[in-house]
Amino acid sequence: MQQQIKPDAPANLQTRFRALADQWRRETGMLSSVSQMAARPAYQEIIGMGVAAIHLLLRELPERGGHWFAALRSISSENPVPPEYAGRIPKMSEYWLEWGRRQGYID
Repeated sequence: MQQQIKPDAPANLQTRFRALADQWRRETGMLSSVSQMAARPAYQEIIGMGVAAIHLLLRELPERGGHWFAALRSISSENPVPPEYAGRIPKMSEYWLEWGRRQGYID
């Protein structure tokens, strides 16, 4: 199993993630294109955090929502969402959260 970052992740990592996520939300609030959202520098920097960001992204989904699926796919090299649910945000979130539980990223 991959290295996992749980809620006790270093405070600086959590702080950096939160700042980037907030920046990304401000910059993408008016965008409808997922590819444009994912291309934003803050989103790319979160991807650059690597495996350390997976737990934080999975925690972000139920707490604040957001289109974090491309980041999760990029970091994990997986996609647990069946093709028929592509674009259905609530279902995509469900599948990613279940994946996170199975992988031990979240409880």
